[in-house]
Amino acid sequence: MICSPIVLAASLLLFPAASGGPSPSTPTVDWTGFFSTVSVSGAEYSPALKALEGKRVRLRGHAVLEPVPPGGLFLTRVPSERLHPDDEETLPWDSVAVAWRPGIVLPPIPSRPTVEGTLRLGNRRVGQENVILTLEDAVPVVGPPPAALPSR
Repeated sequence: MICSPIVLAASLLLFPAASGGPSPSTPTVDWTGFFSTVSVSGAEYSPALKALEGKRVRLRGHAVLEPVPPGGLFLTRVPSERLHPDDEETLPWDSVAVAWRPGIVLPPIPSRPTVEGTLRLGNRRVGQENVILTLEDAVPVVGPPPAALPSR
């Protein structure tokens, strides 16, 4: 289910186990820093991303509505509600798989979530899709609840 960030924040107040304890000092990664080179012969991970292999990182992306892998979700750099439009049977080549931490209670996930998980580089088959990297043992990241509006 995809929902608004406000509903997600409220859900985490009701279901605190869903947050799973993300750390505020966790490094953030983004698609712009994934690769040092991209060419017709392939892509090479950036040294910075390689240095984070096996460590917990944060990533914000666009949740794919379908397919949804068991126990996770796919994130893309740009909105991609369904399978890749150029090839109706695959996700975009730079899609990321998220495997949720076992046992957490998940609130509704927004359309552009931030997640924290252990970074695993390399092509992997997740469900019926191939991805370039995976965030394992992942939890949703939600900031503090919005401050109350001043009363008049």
